[in-house]
Amino acid sequence: MSSVDAAFWFAETPSWHMHIGALAICDPRQVPGFSVESVRRIVGERLPELPQLRYRVAEAPFGLDRPWYVDEDPDLEYHIRHIAVPSPGGRTELDELVARLWSYKLDRDKPLWEMWFIEGLDEGRVALLTKVHQSLVDGVSGAGITEILFDPTPDPRPPAESAAPRARSRPPRPEVRLLSAAANLALVTPYRIVRLVDQTVRQWLAVRSLPEKAPGYFEAPPSRFNAPISQQRRFSAARVSLDRVKAVKDAYGVKVNDVVLATVAGALRSYLERTGELPARPLVAQVPVSTRTNATGAGTAISSMTVGLPTGIADPAERIRSVHQVSQAAKQMAEAMTAHQIMSLTETTPPGLFRLAARAYTASRLGENVPPTNLVVSNVPGSSMPLYAAGAVLERFTPIGPLLMDVGLNVTCFSYRGWMDFGFLSTPEIAGDLADLAEGIEPELARLERAAGLRRGASRPDRRS
Repeated sequence: MSSVDAAFWFAETPSWHMHIGALAICDPRQVPGFSVESVRRIVGERLPELPQLRYRVAEAPFGLDRPWYVDEDPDLEYHIRHIAVPSPGGRTELDELVARLWSYKLDRDKPLWEMWFIEGLDEGRVALLTKVHQSLVDGVSGAGITEILFDPTPDPRPPAESAAPRARSRPPRPEVRLLSAAANLALVTPYRIVRLVDQTVRQWLAVRSLPEKAPGYFEAPPSRFNAPISQQRRFSAARVSLDRVKAVKDAYGVKVNDVVLATVAGALRSYLERTGELPARPLVAQVPVSTRTNATGAGTAISSMTVGLPTGIADPAERIRSVHQVSQAAKQMAEAMTAHQIMSLTETTPPGLFRLAARAYTASRLGENVPPTNLVVSNVPGSSMPLYAAGAVLERFTPIGPLLMDVGLNVTCFSYRGWMDFGFLSTPEIAGDLADLAEGIEPELARLERAAGLRRGASRPDRRS
């Protein structure tokens, strides 16, 4: 396990749940044999291609070294579960059920995933809710798993002839684990700390010369989204046409991610103005950036940058230009840091300390008083072609991220089949009215269109289950 994955593993607490995933809505009306059994069969046939779904975690003694992945055949009766949404099966009932299912951690003694087969949606649709621990996948690799589990045609493909390499079938012997942990603590850690200090000095010198600097961590203004995170979750979703997003991008000469950030910033401004809680300073978003390459295996491969969202700017055209400017500054700062990156902080620390640090952070309420950021905004590209689950077409695919460090709002976007779906996650205590924030996405995109002189398309927000 990498040092970053070990940090996700050890930093999990009763309220910081480290699973990510997605809600897929299927239309099985043209597939008579579609059932939870047919989905289990497809997943079972493809397990040899999906090592992440076979891994459980074995820890080193006292958390002094990184854990190991242990290959174990999962019990699909346990991991793929069957449930129904309450009547009438609309979007509100589905969002409430998803929030409830997202409110508990994965079983850390088993392979770290589960899938819920949810029946009872209106018009005969079925939802598939997937949860996977972030020590196994990130947003991009999660999208890759999706393309293995699902098919590009209604006819399921046969199992692949070649399988992914298997991890060890059992953890190392206790004495081997103890010896490895002692060596990591006594020899490797001091060397890495020296390297990290040198790296930090070089990065500081590189960043100092930049004309514009992105806000740093713990420079965000206090907001309603920075509060102790409970075990309970609140979920909501929004979607807009990807063609509309691209038209706005072209009209302003910016990036798709700038349109996403500007739209989220506008929705936040309207939401916080209604409650009288709009901070005087810009909200700060953490924006994950994939570092995944073809050589990257299981686990997480991400870094992140911080972007100041111009929530204080009322004019949508001025706001998106400001977003583009600050995001470019954030990218330049991230590139300057990466050019001198040798290792991350997670590589210098015995990973078990993250467990202690997470609990100390929660007890001190530091994130409430000195917020690291105000929210997380992530954008993951997906397939432009339809995908099928056991023959049933996936109509929409809404991603869901985690909450941690008393940052109580996560907004994750996923583009699929000509749409961009936004998944919003918070807690009932922080944003019990989260649906009001999600419903602000489409109007904010429309304001950007009008400000650019674009004719409003016929697309409307889709609230179908």
